[in-house]
Amino acid sequence: MFKKLIVLFFLLFFLQPASFASNFSGPINDIINSYDFDRDSVISVSVKDKESKSVYSKNQYKYLNPASALKLFTMAASINTLGKDYKFQTAFYKDKNNNIYLKLSGDPLLKTADMEVLANNLKQNCKGKINKIYIDDTIIDMMPYPNGWMSDDVWPNAPKISPYMVDFNTVKVDFFLSEDKKDIRIVQKSPYKFSFVNKLEIGAKTDFTFVVDEFHNTINIEGEISESITDKQVPVLNPRYFFCQKMTDAINKAGIKFSDKFLFAKTPDDATLVAKFERPLDEVVKFTLETSNNTSAEMVFKVAGGKYAKEKGLLKNNYLILGTTQNGINMFVDYYKNLGLDSKQVRINDGSGVSRYNVMNTDWMSDALSKIDFDFEKYLPTGGVGTLDKRLREIKGSVYLKTGTLFGSSSLVGIIKTKDNIYYYASNIMSYNRNSSLIKAVEDEIIFEIYRRGNDEQN
Repeated sequence: MFKKLIVLFFLLFFLQPASFASNFSGPINDIINSYDFDRDSVISVSVKDKESKSVYSKNQYKYLNPASALKLFTMAASINTLGKDYKFQTAFYKDKNNNIYLKLSGDPLLKTADMEVLANNLKQNCKGKINKIYIDDTIIDMMPYPNGWMSDDVWPNAPKISPYMVDFNTVKVDFFLSEDKKDIRIVQKSPYKFSFVNKLEIGAKTDFTFVVDEFHNTINIEGEISESITDKQVPVLNPRYFFCQKMTDAINKAGIKFSDKFLFAKTPDDATLVAKFERPLDEVVKFTLETSNNTSAEMVFKVAGGKYAKEKGLLKNNYLILGTTQNGINMFVDYYKNLGLDSKQVRINDGSGVSRYNVMNTDWMSDALSKIDFDFEKYLPTGGVGTLDKRLREIKGSVYLKTGTLFGSSSLVGIIKTKDNIYYYASNIMSYNRNSSLIKAVEDEIIFEIYRRGNDEQN
């Protein structure tokens, strides 16, 4: 009898982790199985505790596209490189010959009002005649889209990525139908003008798109329209021209006299700072993750990649390599390798998750979540906020998650916090052939079940 009690004690003791895991496994498996995903879809889930121990997993080693959930991991690596106190500093410098240099910062949130503040500061701080004004655009490269972005993913869905960024590089356009609904009038509100080829037809619904003809520098508008639309955002075709036009207006408004023609050159090392506009990295990262803005994510990733390359002393033709996607990728791999994570389990081609070539598995993702130095509650949306606007409102303040969506792929990653402040790190990717709203609902069911079971474990 005594021997049986000892055996029973050891069985209970050593099987406790399995029992703990099964408390999650049964209910989550029931959710997944009820939708018969194995028939036409792949679902990968990994949930780990604060010690990186798995409490639930399914297909956790399958390689899938993380979509925009990748932003969480690229932003964590970027913050590590740039530093939490980093500021995007768009600034004017002056050399000994009274030439002015506008040094761009890669600030993805720069607006017209910010330019006007900067120009007014230049007016106040720079006395005497200005000879010439140069623009230093060497902060990041000019590649408009990373490798693996498909035509349906880019323009007009995403503005071109560029060191020249103001007002998200978009302008507002109105489409007015006449009272008799026989004519369509296009009104461009910005001095920056497009050459539109209007192929719109008046129909029973509004469903149209913009198709760029880069060769002729025109935009074809195709589809149908049933009612007037105002303030339709349209990305500009030439970011540098758009930026220079905006900067010229700001300088003229400040009462600064110059030739109205910008030149382009790198800022001399001995030039003196005379005016600046700064934006904290925290503000940019929070915006990027709450709204899942692709352009912002790519610009931060490139800026951080440029700093990484500089710190590593990478040279090309005697010049430091600019902020590029590839340097961002090198930074990313190095960061997670230093955390002890296997770089072979991840392949990325951009900083936002839009590339169709990105792959990783949820086991790696949950492991990374438990190890990165990242303030989840500061940067990620909780239930009812941002990209979770209509999701998980019942447990607002207890979940902080990054969503991801591409055609046929959905993801949700982040932390789940119990009432006793116990954290679980969850990663979910679905490659599916179902209605996308159903997929989002299933993701939410799984997260809510983890939250509920996690709280049960603490009682």
